[in-house]
Amino acid sequence: MKLRRPPSLIPAMLLFTAICVSPFKSQAAGQGNDAQTVFNKAIQLFQSGKPSESLSIIDGAIDAGVSDPALYNLRGLIAGELGRNDEAEKSFRQVIRLSPQAAMGYNNLGVLFSKLGRSEEAAEAFRQAHAREPANFNALLGLGTSLAELKKFEDAAKFLQKASSLRPGDFQAGYEWAHALVEAKHPAEALHVLNRLAPPPDPGPAMKYYALAGVAAEGNNDFSHAAQFYRRAYDLDPSSYETYLALVRSTLSTAVPSLESLPPAPSNLSASQNLTLGLLFADHDAFELAMQRFEAALAIDPNNELATLDLALAEKNAGKSSQAIDHLRKAMAGHPSATVSDALGQMQEESGEYSQAVANYQRAVELDPNNEQYYFDLGIEYLTHFTFGPAAEVYRVGTQKFPHSSRQFLGLGFSHYAVREYREAADAFTTALEIDPDSPAALRAWKSVLDSLPPTDWTLFLPRLERLGKAHPESAELAFCQGAALFRLELSKGKAATFEEAQVLLEKSVRLRRDFPPAHLELGALYAVKKQDQKAVDEYLEVVREDDKSEVPHYRLALLYRGMNKMDLASAEISRYQELARAHQEQLKHNRSMIQQFIIQPTQGKN
Repeated sequence: MKLRRPPSLIPAMLLFTAICVSPFKSQAAGQGNDAQTVFNKAIQLFQSGKPSESLSIIDGAIDAGVSDPALYNLRGLIAGELGRNDEAEKSFRQVIRLSPQAAMGYNNLGVLFSKLGRSEEAAEAFRQAHAREPANFNALLGLGTSLAELKKFEDAAKFLQKASSLRPGDFQAGYEWAHALVEAKHPAEALHVLNRLAPPPDPGPAMKYYALAGVAAEGNNDFSHAAQFYRRAYDLDPSSYETYLALVRSTLSTAVPSLESLPPAPSNLSASQNLTLGLLFADHDAFELAMQRFEAALAIDPNNELATLDLALAEKNAGKSSQAIDHLRKAMAGHPSATVSDALGQMQEESGEYSQAVANYQRAVELDPNNEQYYFDLGIEYLTHFTFGPAAEVYRVGTQKFPHSSRQFLGLGFSHYAVREYREAADAFTTALEIDPDSPAALRAWKSVLDSLPPTDWTLFLPRLERLGKAHPESAELAFCQGAALFRLELSKGKAATFEEAQVLLEKSVRLRRDFPPAHLELGALYAVKKQDQKAVDEYLEVVREDDKSEVPHYRLALLYRGMNKMDLASAEISRYQELARAHQEQLKHNRSMIQQFIIQPTQGKN
């Protein structure tokens, strides 16, 4: 939680200094008694609530020739109380001129600057006071607090420690020291300081004391004690949202959260505050409590989209998917929103309501046709259920509207790939690589067409792959793409084939990235074509080491070992291949059984 200091004691420092320091010895003969008399009368009027009259008496004495630092000090105090800050500053500077070796004028000037938010000047004034009186408590306290305001917490803590050592029981000095230690990331030391302080009897400062102790304990990862401190702070001020938020956070962070012990939240929370609390509960899987906060936010702001979405998500995570879908439907009926419609589509898809899901994905696109996410979600919905024609149309429009979106081209590529339009798929996947050469998804997609595209078609894409490779010479992935495409093109040439350039690229790929099974597999095939059997074996074994679930290297190893007359090894590899191939086929059957093909029903006007 945000740290706050208790009500400042510095104004009291001014009054203390003005009252308890006797008037300095008069500079003119005969002034002493007059200055003392004026000082006493001015103090009496000031304490009686008559600052203007007090100021008039002091000004009269000064006009009559009395030049006393204590009178000017008192004048600065009263002027500051009346908001006449320029006069106050002028008076304190006169105190400094009359008594340049005393800390009083510098201290009170520092206090004035602190009140005005002039922290740099305040720190300098207190530093001057400290230089003249190193053991002056007010100078040390003022300098420490000013440095803390400037976020120089390590330096601040040093001066506040000295102030606290001068007055071990002073709450302000101890609190400010602990505050600086917390901000300087020394929570354990801060707790040690706070433990030596007695919480003040006044509820306001006491609340700040316990809140600071909570922050220190939380920073020390002692969430149990942090929750206890925050609870005591909250009991002192049950209206504090920040304290309640900290109490909830620390309680949720304990090993075994005792959520039933949480007190009621402050009344009259805003929608935003309820939303923040709800998200905190939801992040810790306390979905029932989260729902209460989201519902409270919606009661205040019924059209709050974030609260609507978060409530539905909490309900879904609590096992109430039908309730979540119903809430989203009602929200759409009352206040149509692309975001809500998209979320409704996702929940309906997960609940098996496929036709309704696609209708809501379509509605999201209609409501916000400039949002790339909604096109992507609608296309994925079509792809998931084998509706490839509509998917291709969605992504065709998506690539036109969002030509710099790699995933729109990936979706378009998969839509073509599913209906065996491999050249179109390769074109889309290559575009996705051009947009985002570092995308693992684009690389996986591009690899999917390697064995599907006729070898001669690679002449269409090799110039683009070559440009990509030159633009990213340290990319193992792009070297692989170019090398694999070139290898396949050369294979199609028969006896006229030359594999040197493809070999250079593939060897570069595995040199740049050792843990790259596809590149090792490709390089192994190239070595096998060139009759470099042992080098091919080494590459396939590398694939097996990196991907023990792949059946392809085992099959190829079996063929190589047979050609090398290593029949025992060949037999072992073919057995392993058959075992992995069966497992792969079973997984494919399982995946197919999990996907139900569906027919899009007329959905116009439905949610």
